[in-house]
Amino acid sequence: MRCLALNADELIVRLLYVSRREPVCILDSSGVGHLGSHLLIAGIRPVKQFESSGEPNEILAKFDELATDTACAGVFTLSYDLGRKMLGIGERINTAEPDLFFSTFDVLVVHDYSEGRSFMTGNGDRFDEIEKMLAAGGIATTKSGSICEPSSNFDRENYCRTIETIKEHIRGGYTYQTNLTQKFAVELAEGDAAEDILLRLRKEHPAPFAAFIKRRDSTVVSASPERFFRISRKGSSFRLEASPIKGTRRRGIDKREDDLLRNELIVSAKDRAENTMIVDLLRNDLGRVCRFGSVKVERLCELEEHPTLFHLVSTISGELREGIRPSDILQALFPCGSITGAPKISTMRIIDELEPDPRGLFMGTVGISIPDGAFEGLEPGIDTSVAIRTMVICEGIAEFNVGGGIVIDSDPAAEYEESLLKAKALLNALGR
Repeated sequence: MRCLALNADELIVRLLYVSRREPVCILDSSGVGHLGSHLLIAGIRPVKQFESSGEPNEILAKFDELATDTACAGVFTLSYDLGRKMLGIGERINTAEPDLFFSTFDVLVVHDYSEGRSFMTGNGDRFDEIEKMLAAGGIATTKSGSICEPSSNFDRENYCRTIETIKEHIRGGYTYQTNLTQKFAVELAEGDAAEDILLRLRKEHPAPFAAFIKRRDSTVVSASPERFFRISRKGSSFRLEASPIKGTRRRGIDKREDDLLRNELIVSAKDRAENTMIVDLLRNDLGRVCRFGSVKVERLCELEEHPTLFHLVSTISGELREGIRPSDILQALFPCGSITGAPKISTMRIIDELEPDPRGLFMGTVGISIPDGAFEGLEPGIDTSVAIRTMVICEGIAEFNVGGGIVIDSDPAAEYEESLLKAKALLNALGR
């Protein structure tokens, strides 16, 4: 381990400066401190990168190989459409989005917000190389943002009409909650870069599971507030936990409105019902890979306060059975129930019929794997977020999906407005 005389803001600026020339992956809790997330972890100049789509079993086998590397940490993305393939749902293919992207690093650059310190960890032979790259980093200047109007694959009328169709499926017994999303696309202004967008997003809308991932032909910029699952060591065994979000309100413009919106969410029977439905689904999913009797609900519909939003968050945990591979967990849990609805498979079929375009990465996952013993100062395990409030930037176009859970008493107009609320942070970062 080697200490770095950089605070979090200085470190992020230097990392983003390096990213204009080198592949960089950053996972950043942004100082928010949610569910134990308290680190900024980054990799520069990967040992290797893998990016592919294909037959699900082959992709899962490759994921096992890379995620269990004993010498390298890995930053990865998994597309929602991989989940569709795994479950045999639909035949739509998103050719632009890889099922799996995985970048491995033998050195990680870290900032610990709880302790206020930055350091490098991993292969000490490369510390001088990495520190020299960081030292060469200049001052990042942000552009003014996009001047182009966003487009969506739904307008208000069609989105509301589709919600009514979902309600008919609920009445028919095929689903009891369906997560419906719309996709936005924004053309970036000339000279506006993914690095600029990340800096604006981090400043205005800090998120506990933010990410910046340079891939071969695209860049992922995420302000996700939601953990998908985390694997951590607990004594001689491993603990698996998931923390779904269901229930959202904006923050108020003053303390009085803040208190009103907070209380509105706390007492909302509809939002609590949505959250509880997903908790039941995830209890079942965790039960497929955890020891019998170990799965429990640790937190149910607890209020979480973020800089721009209130959320209801629950946490479910269990003790992993021996011999469980990372791919076994994906097969049990992926995609996350909070962005499909329930029951999962039947509801995913409805989503596939009603949403105009494949989701790609959106509603998939972003994560990191850290091997045991190779990175001093970091706990080994796998930590993932749900790829919500996440955009993919490719060839000057930024795309992202937003939506919400539809239940029998959903008001279509209110659901449409909630989707726009969730899009606001990303559109603001894009200059809209």
